Amino acid sequence: MKKIFLIFCFLIFCLPVYSQANNSVRIDTNSYRSSININKLEPAWVYIGEAKRAINEGNISYALYLMNRTLMYYPDNADAHYYLGLIYEIEAGNPAEQGGAASYRLAVEEYKKAIQLNTNFNVPAYKLDSYFGLLHIYEKLIDEENYSATEKEIINIAETSIDRNERGRIYFKLAELYENKSRNSLAIDYYRQAYLNGYRQKLSLFRISILYRKARNYTQEKEYLLLANKYEFANDEPSNYEVQKSIIQRLADLQNVRIPKKLN
Repeated sequence: MKKIFLIFCFLIFCLPVYSQANNSVRIDTNSYRSSININKLEPAWVYIGEAKRAINEGNISYALYLMNRTLMYYPDNADAHYYLGLIYEIEAGNPAEQGGAASYRLAVEEYKKAIQLNTNFNVPAYKLDSYFGLLHIYEKLIDEENYSATEKEIINIAETSIDRNERGRIYFKLAELYENKSRNSLAIDYYRQAYLNGYRQKLSLFRISILYRKARNYTQEKEYLLLANKYEFANDEPSNYEVQKSIIQRLADLQNVRIPKKLN
């Protein structure tokens, strides 16, 4: 009788706790379900859009749930594989920590599937982003062989592409990559290639000017600022105003820098 009483007391105590735990889980997911019906099979893009929102708001577990659900019904969806790879990469953190390297390997598998299943670079396809995701992971894992092979593959895609805008986009991303690694000479070369291919020309020229400024080559900096000032932004972005403001201000600072006349 005493045992039955103790069990009864235990159940009375635990049920509210269990209920609270369940409520917390429901709140965690339901707050993101405004655009989808969880009991109905939606098109893949609906889940992907919801997962993107969850990632931006830091709910990685819910984004993971959504991508696994998407791939259960749409196993060949390249974008879903890309976002699943991104989620694993975010979860991995430091490869030296427990589970870090394993999560990175899962991310690599998903990025490779996204590349394999993609046939173009058109939005919302993430083939190019998957390649750069692989580069980031190989750098984290200090995998120089795979890093070098992937880097060469990206460059080859750019050089062999017949689409001018596509080439420019790849060159721009390569330039950003090298700029972040302080390989400024290569960054300048690739920003220049992005500009020559008509991709984000004003921003590409502005970025080049910044790199020349870091090198204290103020003549070249001014040349590229003057050229950048002749272009308009192709798209409206919040940062455009600040870039244009910086160009005007910096040209005022460099007004005494003389640009030698070039011989014809």
